[in-house]
Amino acid sequence: MVAQSSGNSAVGQLIREAEQLRPGEFEQFVVRILALNASRKSNGLSSEESLLLKNINKEFVSKKLERFLLLDEKRNQGILSTKEHSELLALVQQLEKYDAQKLQWIGQLALLRKVPFDSLLKELGLYPPRNV
Repeated sequence: MVAQSSGNSAVGQLIREAEQLRPGEFEQFVVRILALNASRKSNGLSSEESLLLKNINKEFVSKKLERFLLLDEKRNQGILSTKEHSELLALVQQLEKYDAQKLQWIGQLALLRKVPFDSLLKELGLYPPRNV
């Protein structure tokens, strides 16, 4: 793909460089550009930060988590029925979706605050403990 000529040489250069990025890098670039654009248009980042923090701190539904833990334990013991296995897989998908959304919100907040993702995880107390 060739970048179309633009009256602004800086924009054209950015487009040409973006075309050279690998797919994952390009996605990160797009997310950061969109966040930059949003922050430039927004007058009150505190309300956006507040909403992100509220979403980040939402807990996974406790009954579902308890059921997941029970089914996972049964799986570890080798006593999981076929029906329970299907239920466990559905709960795993829900947990993965929840975790992915939470990570996305954390990433957005890190971009807004202009801090590294890992630093924000530590600041929020969400950094996974190391098993040494």
